[in-house]
Amino acid sequence: MIPAGVTVGKKYCDCHMEFDRKLDNFKRKFHKVPPRNIIKNEEQLVGMRESSKINIAVLDYVAENIHAGMTTQDIDDLVYQKTTEMGGIPAPLNYEGFPKSVCTSINDQVCHGIPSKNIQLLDGDIINVDCSTILNGYFFGFIKNVLYR
Repeated sequence: MIPAGVTVGKKYCDCHMEFDRKLDNFKRKFHKVPPRNIIKNEEQLVGMRESSKINIAVLDYVAENIHAGMTTQDIDDLVYQKTTEMGGIPAPLNYEGFPKSVCTSINDQVCHGIPSKNIQLLDGDIINVDCSTILNGYFFGFIKNVLYR
């Protein structure tokens, strides 16, 4: 992947100088300027947006199908099925050994709950569904909280 502001085959001064001037101008105006390696080019931003579309669609799908009586494993199954059906990869799955496609945290559990067939949603539960998607190497993550009555 080519970093933001980089054009292949040009000399540094022809390729980077204008971008560097813009960054310096922001710094002189006391703006906080992120490190160059995290500034994204348009192609990278498009990749992130496409990944976000899948991620948000998956969370909407989960919200439409979630109900009291289902298990957090059922939620994990919904996330895996919908993410892969749309061409994405569930980012948490196998990340540093994490065994599931999503994190599910119920009521007073703060975050990163591991889905289980033994954890069932009850009427009135508040569940946090923490979903992240990879599409063509681009990541997007979002959390949705849902109250069931």
